[in-house]
Amino acid sequence: MGEKEHHVHFGGGSGVGKDNNIMIYPQRHGHLDVHLGFLQLYHKYHVEFSVPWNLCIQDEGKTLAPAVIVDIPNTNCRVIDFAHDKDGLRLKVELLAYKEKLLKEEIQVMCCKSGNPLKILLNARVLGKGKGTPLLRNGVRSIGIEGDDDDEVSDWTGFNSQD
Repeated sequence: MGEKEHHVHFGGGSGVGKDNNIMIYPQRHGHLDVHLGFLQLYHKYHVEFSVPWNLCIQDEGKTLAPAVIVDIPNTNCRVIDFAHDKDGLRLKVELLAYKEKLLKEEIQVMCCKSGNPLKILLNARVLGKGKGTPLLRNGVRSIGIEGDDDDEVSDWTGFNSQD
């Protein structure tokens, strides 16, 4: 065997690693899956992405800019800002990666108060402590680290049987 046969070669047209964007997959009507890639445990992130959005047409024939955020109490995932742009509705979400492995969080957006909600499921793979530092996708920005329960620094001395 020649030396060239022992090496892996990727063609120039291969798209592997070139597109690091958040992936948005339409599911059944009224549902979207948003894949955020890899995140790190106990890190808090700002996630910005656009979803396709049509303008609401009210009974009077007037066109309104839509978007009513459905307030679902969730301390780990919340919409902090939204605006309309050329691509649709641009959302900014604050997300805490509070558990390892697969993280799924849902947000909902409505066209108007009487409309059906668009359910957006955020999916991420969360790396635990000591598992490495992920390359964040475009639109995902780390904004801080929350304290974890297994902190190595503790002033607790344990149970003392000498009392």
